[in-house]
Amino acid sequence: MIGILLIYWIWKAFSNLAIENDKNKWKYFFIGLGSYYGITFLAAILYVIIIAVINGIDALDDESYYNSGLDFVFAILAGLGCYGVYKFLENKGLEEKELLRKEGIDSIGLAEEN
Repeated sequence: MIGILLIYWIWKAFSNLAIENDKNKWKYFFIGLGSYYGITFLAAILYVIIIAVINGIDALDDESYYNSGLDFVFAILAGLGCYGVYKFLENKGLEEKELLRKEGIDSIGLAEEN
């Protein structure tokens, strides 16, 4: 149930950002969703590699290296990564708006004075 709420929050935030920047909201939603699940997957793979390097490959069969707290840690890392992608897209949108405002059609024929 929490996963469904999380997907809704990601959709809502990224869709609003896309609307603010005049972009396709579904594209931004899939970027947000992909960043969340991609970072979760990469964090899990990195954890498995670290366990394999430190304790050997045979340690991967041992269930004592997994607990539900790891899922929580992976979810937090993924949330932070998703927030980072959101802020990146937000800043990119602000820069594009500034560039359009600066070099828009209204500025044709006007000379900037320094």
